[in-house]
Amino acid sequence: MLADAFVLDASVLVAAALPNEPFHTDAKAVMERLMAEQAILYLPAIALAEVAAAIARGVGDERLALAVVAEYGMRPDLQRVAVNVALGDLAAEIAAKQRIRGCDAVYVALAYTEQAVLITLDGQQRERAPSAVPAHTPAQVLAEWSQL
Repeated sequence: MLADAFVLDASVLVAAALPNEPFHTDAKAVMERLMAEQAILYLPAIALAEVAAAIARGVGDERLALAVVAEYGMRPDLQRVAVNVALGDLAAEIAAKQRIRGCDAVYVALAYTEQAVLITLDGQQRERAPSAVPAHTPAQVLAEWSQL
């Protein structure tokens, strides 16, 4: 699974930002390791909206949601990619063929386009990603590194 490029799902970004999230430790550790390895990290442009919604709805704290989004938005290591017509069309095809939710398909399509590993805490997204898209949890990525 060793790769130079990764797509981070919003589920990982939320877990890394919130210490009370069940997978916080792994999500934060994988992000720190990816930065230390100077990996290329992609986010679809919709990711920050998903992070804001998850935090504002889940925690009930609009200010925290906006602060987390602002912090992620300022990070030069997180390359946000526009969801253009081509990426949207590919996501639609993936959503239909793999029976993946629409926004989840955008992350999968981006990983496919960039030949990147998708890191996600979403089991359905991970399990239904096409075989051409390696999809792993933060714990799986960390375990792979520990075996090196």
